[in-house]
Amino acid sequence: MQPREGLALSPESRVARMTTRLAALGVASVVTRAKGWIHVRAHVPRPLSPEQWQELLAALAMADAFGLIDSSEDGRSIWAGVHYKTPATVDAARGHGHQP
Repeated sequence: MQPREGLALSPESRVARMTTRLAALGVASVVTRAKGWIHVRAHVPRPLSPEQWQELLAALAMADAFGLIDSSEDGRSIWAGVHYKTPATVDAARGHGHQP
């Protein structure tokens, strides 16, 4: 498995890089903090090319958890969460990999 970009960064730095990458795609994000987590939410305003989706997923992979909500009413929204105490260098703790 290849190491992912940004794993040795602090939670705040990971979020900053993630939101910068999202902004470069034209995706404006909202960052909130609650109960030990930094939350990033954004609406995906337009169709994205396959290359843009790859970049979007690469940005979200910097989080401990992330997802996509596809709603016919609201379109597509993304969310990501970075935990303040999760070791940034431990894939298993970050929730990436095979899920049962």
